[in-house]
Formats: sequence, C-alpha cells, structure tokens
Amino acid sequence: MKTTISILLLILISSLVEAQETVRFGGYDDQEVKTIFTKEKRDGFYGSFSMGYSPIDNKDGVTVSARGCWIMDHFFSFGMGGTAFINDIDRFPWDYYVNDEAVNANSLAGGYGGLILEPIIFPLFPVHVSFPVLVGVGGISDYLDYDYYSSYSSISDFFWVVEPSVELEVNFTKWLRIALYGTYRFTSDIDIEGVSKDALKSYSAGITFKMGLF
Repeated sequence: MKTTISILLLILISSLVEAQETVRFGGYDDQEVKTIFTKEKRDGFYGSFSMGYSPIDNKDGVTVSARGCWIMDHFFSFGMGGTAFINDIDRFPWDYYVNDEAVNANSLAGGYGGLILEPIIFPLFPVHVSFPVLVGVGGISDYLDYDYYSSYSSISDFFWVVEPSVELEVNFTKWLRIALYGTYRFTSDIDIEGVSKDALKSYSAGITFKMGLF
C-alpha cells in the first residue's frame, strides 16, 4: 500500500513539474497570481494644445484649446480644459471700416472651459482613438471693431457647454502623441441682439498635440 501511494505521489509531482515547465516555455513565466484589482496599474499625465476651424454664427472661426489630464492605467483620463474662439476671420484684422464703409455686422469672441472626461480605446496601439468630453461654462462677447474690443472687452452673455469629441491619435514617441479631432458643441441659448441664439452650436475640427507621460 505504501509503495502504491509513493508511486502516485511521484507521478503527481512529476506532472506538476512538467506543467510548470510547459507554462514557462509558453511565455508565462510570471509566478504572481493575477487579480482584478492589481497594484501594477500605471498612471500618467499629459498636457495638450489644439488648433481648429469652427463655423460660429455662420461665419468662419478659429478655436485654440488647451487641457491638462491625469491618465488612469492608459485607458481613461480626466482633468481640466478650455477653448478660446473668434469668428469672422475672413474680415481680418476686424476693422470697423472696410473700403471706407462702416461694417454693420456683429462678430463674436469668447471662451469656455471645464471638466474633461476621456475614455481611450486601445491606447497601447500605435494608432488608436479617444473620446474626450468637456462639460463646463463660458462667456461670449460681440464687437464691431476688434481693436476696440481687445482693449475694452466685456462679456455679453454666459452659457453652459457640453462638447463631445473623437480623436484619432498616433503615438509618435513615448512622450508625444498627435491627433486629428472632430467635436460638436452643445450650448445653452445665446442672448445677444443681432446674434442667433444657436450661434455656438456647431462642429469643430483640427489637430491636437499631446505631451506627457503616457
């Protein structure tokens, strides 16, 4: 009986050793038990700068954005961001007079900012997508003469904004990502005489540069 038990134990030990060697040679030489709540998650951060085009109140406009975010285990980031905008850029430098005639048109400028929430899909792939969403508030002003506006600016109205985005990112280096983006602004109504209440509800498209520890 003892001999039989000893033989069974030897067979069991041999099988376990063989299984361990198979796992090791199969590329799984990590002896630590994997759990859902692992401590080996890697966090990071980044700062970004964006430039884009956006029609605002049916006039060509430009947007300039910046944000700073904390990245949680590569797949989700959150932080703060903001965007400045101005329209009627084809009338640069926004003089009140064009060809010695007074311009009777409202141009717009302003900005908004708030919380950024950003799911990231397949972040370790060289090319991947992310979906930043900005939720915040902003202010807008109208002007006829930009030189006067820039010297004596005042807020004409405030608004809330929700701006979902999609970004197609390329990992150029470990610290640099470049993305093409598209967004759509959902805002509360704008209350400025001579300006559409939906003036800011529009798309935006451009390029983003992200630098940080990804």
